[in-house]
Amino acid sequence: MGQDLRYALRGLRKSPAFTLTAILSLALGIGANTAIFSLVNAFLLRPLPFGQPDRLVMLYERNVAGNETQMGLAPGNFLDWQASATSFESVSAYLTATSTLANDAGTEPERVVTCGCSANLLSTLGVSPLVGRALSAADDRFEAPGAVVISYSLWQRHFNGSPDVVGKTIRLSEQPASVVGVMPATFTFPNRAVDIWVPLLTLLPPAQQIRHDLHFLQMIGRLRANADLARARAELDGIATRYKSAHPNESTAKGATVIPLQEALVSGVRTPLLILLSAVSCVLLIACVNIANLLLTRAGGRAREIGIRFALGAGRARIVRQLITESLVLGLAGGALGAALAVWIARLLVARAPGADAVLPGGTLRLDPVVFVFATIVAVATGIAVGVVPALRGSRGEISNDLRESTRSSTAGRAHGRFRDVLVTAEVGLSLMLLVAAGLLFHSFSRVYDVHAGVRIDHTLTMGTSLPAARYPSAQRRSAFYAELADRLRSVPGVTSVGLNSCTPLTGGCNALFYYIEGRPFTPGTFLTAFERSVDPGYFTAAGIQLLRGRTFTKEDGVGFDAQHPRLGKLVISDALARTNFPNEDPIGKQIFFDFELQRQRNEGTPAPRYEVIGVVGDVVTTLDSPVRPMLYRPLLDVANGGASVLVHTAVEPTAVAASVRDEIRKLDPALVVFGVRTMEEVVGRSTSDRRFTMLLFVSFAALAVLLAAVGLYGVVSYGVSQRTTEIGIRMALGAGSGDVSRMVVMQGMRPALAGLVLGLVGAGLASRVLQTLLFGVSPIDPLTFAAVPPLLLAIAVAACYVPAWRATRVSPTIALRSE
Repeated sequence: MGQDLRYALRGLRKSPAFTLTAILSLALGIGANTAIFSLVNAFLLRPLPFGQPDRLVMLYERNVAGNETQMGLAPGNFLDWQASATSFESVSAYLTATSTLANDAGTEPERVVTCGCSANLLSTLGVSPLVGRALSAADDRFEAPGAVVISYSLWQRHFNGSPDVVGKTIRLSEQPASVVGVMPATFTFPNRAVDIWVPLLTLLPPAQQIRHDLHFLQMIGRLRANADLARARAELDGIATRYKSAHPNESTAKGATVIPLQEALVSGVRTPLLILLSAVSCVLLIACVNIANLLLTRAGGRAREIGIRFALGAGRARIVRQLITESLVLGLAGGALGAALAVWIARLLVARAPGADAVLPGGTLRLDPVVFVFATIVAVATGIAVGVVPALRGSRGEISNDLRESTRSSTAGRAHGRFRDVLVTAEVGLSLMLLVAAGLLFHSFSRVYDVHAGVRIDHTLTMGTSLPAARYPSAQRRSAFYAELADRLRSVPGVTSVGLNSCTPLTGGCNALFYYIEGRPFTPGTFLTAFERSVDPGYFTAAGIQLLRGRTFTKEDGVGFDAQHPRLGKLVISDALARTNFPNEDPIGKQIFFDFELQRQRNEGTPAPRYEVIGVVGDVVTTLDSPVRPMLYRPLLDVANGGASVLVHTAVEPTAVAASVRDEIRKLDPALVVFGVRTMEEVVGRSTSDRRFTMLLFVSFAALAVLLAAVGLYGVVSYGVSQRTTEIGIRMALGAGSGDVSRMVVMQGMRPALAGLVLGLVGAGLASRVLQTLLFGVSPIDPLTFAAVPPLLLAIAVAACYVPAWRATRVSPTIALRSE
């Protein structure tokens, strides 16, 4: 083995071009595979950092308004399930929100993400604070003294890691709260953005805690040792069914969904990651085929050496071992360089992957030992795979043939040539499959940008702010603030129009409401659903939403529902909602009321207000890749939410007025935190970032695969030209022109390339269906993509063949014949 290793190193050092090409090809394939595998390992394979994570499950309501399977829990259902379910050691609920934070030192307030959670959340997860204690049952009750657990990051930022942090006071949304514990740096539940955990029931008034129709909580449970998913699901189904039978008119669950926690956390990334791993595995396979081709070519050139070794008594096993040792050296060298590349590629992926910093601990991708074990296995397996076939083929010839063939350039090795053609066919076919996948994703991405969003994108700036309940306790005060803010912002130079709304456009559904139409009978348990936005009178103009019928809001519409005003609000609906509910009649003047207010009427005795439809506006999509859904708008000055998104349409570059807009907000209230300052172009970019990232990865992998295939095709044709030097010289001596020779050489390479195109098209047609979930507005068998990609790859193949063909035409017949 030592002799083989030393000889392999000497031989590779004498062929630097071959060695460098082989190692770089393998390094790129192994590095990309290892980087993607590190993502797969982090998200799909690595156990969750909790105690006995296999017993942790997520719980959802099922069949509330239709066939949905994973709806958030209502507080009343959570408390019922917590009290009655026996299949769980413990269950906890949580929700995330944003708050303003300031400590007693009077520092500049900042916006933080908080998690309102049950006191037993940490014990349910099986984790403990690094410093101090967890929240207790005494903390988790309405109007209890404020107690919070903070993240390691916040501990470092606000308290410089002080060990006496327990007992310190912070001001969270203007309310004092005492720090009782600090979590470890690796704790990121429910996501890395959370900095503060507060008791859930302190956020929910008693009247809200018993509601079964407000579905906004997430719920996690720990199964007992003797319980399984089926038993837990059946038990929760029974609890939900009994309540639904007793309250058929409430929008509450008919059943429950129970799934493992890890499955719930990775549900959005599992399919894309596995598809990416398959794609990058194709790249590695192409690299292996390419190196096998190079080794086979090299083995063909060493026929005389191998023949002499046989003549001197070497057995076939000895020859195979020597050749495989050489390929293993290449594989291990490529694996070492690939591992280094994997670290760089992984960091690049995390930096570019949307949302990765909110999921991965510390915002970094830790390459643990299993990843490097994977790289080593891939390197060794690759070395054996790329060397075994050339070694077996190169060691089975007869001594007389090997010595005879080495004395004259001939057509010997024709079987080797056919096998190399098969390898080229495989390379081209795999490359075509990746190119088609990249083309489908690119076409899909372009279709997303063709969608008519329904709102103005150009010259539009957005930002958000929230009003602390301690200083803005009443709807009237919040409404007055919003009205004054809009008036002041309209006076900023460069601002054309201003609108306020409860949800920045194109950032998702945000809020959905169940509603009824006055005067129409409704079936208990069957609800109409629409997305809801609260907007001020200037919003439709600022957002560029077209008025189709009736009118939009005025300041007089935001009068508030109180004893001095009639209990009839105003409502603007989208065209989709009008088409769905009023297909053959005028919706203006129709009245709508909401299920959550109807339930409040039943629970508290307060009359449920009715809303009169006063206008119909154009449809707006929730995200660019979402279908148009019914949407309704309520007056922001009436609803008076605790936070609002500001939409500013400008006559100048939007970023030029950002500072002035921020200053006007702070003039009204210096303590307010302004966040999310970005243009609508940036909002659109964020909404498509997942698709863009996946598309760029596939394009990169496809480009790498095509490059490797082109190198392999070039190598095969070049070797063929070198083997046929005498034949080409004779042809030219007999009168063949340069065009004849170049056509002959090009066709030599194009035959396996064309076969690869045909097989690749068939494979792409079968494999493209796997991409169905990643496509938008494009069929997996997209005619445009399948028509455009093969000519592109064909042109690249022709270019790869033309260079050796051009070199063949420069062969001098005299020199070619003299070499014999």
